[in-house]
Amino acid sequence: MSEMIRSRAPVRVDFAGGWTDVPPFSTEVGGFVVNAAITRYAYATLIPHAQGDYRLESGDYDTYIEARDIRQMEYDGNLDLLKAAVRRMDLQLGGHILTRSDAPPGSGTGSSASMGVALVGMLSAATNHEGFGRKEIAALANLLETEELKIQGGKQDQYAAALGGISFMEFKDPEVKTERLEVSKDFLYELEKHLLLIYTGKSRLSG
Repeated sequence: MSEMIRSRAPVRVDFAGGWTDVPPFSTEVGGFVVNAAITRYAYATLIPHAQGDYRLESGDYDTYIEARDIRQMEYDGNLDLLKAAVRRMDLQLGGHILTRSDAPPGSGTGSSASMGVALVGMLSAATNHEGFGRKEIAALANLLETEELKIQGGKQDQYAAALGGISFMEFKDPEVKTERLEVSKDFLYELEKHLLLIYTGKSRLSG
């Protein structure tokens, strides 16, 4: 790998069924969600390093960490999602990873999940995991948060970011079913005309 790799993934708005995709409800009962990806994105860039060390940098938090190898990356609340992606995807070659998002952290639009999808997509290309489809990327991005970082949450955000469009999703853990809703241009224009997405300036923790 010698070339720069860039990726992006959209955030989403949730029309119906939010939180029914979160265990234990999604395990015991099953959830149904309708959501839509929107034109606000999480971005990730990988710049290879000849020396094989790591620099992980967030434009949103204006911070970075440096490490000589993956084993030095401990989860300590500082850029943990980036560390989890590098560790889970086993990026052995090193590099400079830069991230930023159009949606402020904690804005309630699934920005961390979108960043996870962007990171997994980018690193799958860097590590030659070419067999990854969109659903595999979504599933792995979800595991970054639930398994690597032990953050409880659902799956709709990652699947919306990986699949795009307007979707109907069914969750019965561990199974996820998705259906793209094909809507007319007139419907989309009306939706855009009547929806406002307003940032209050306050963040919230989904947990």
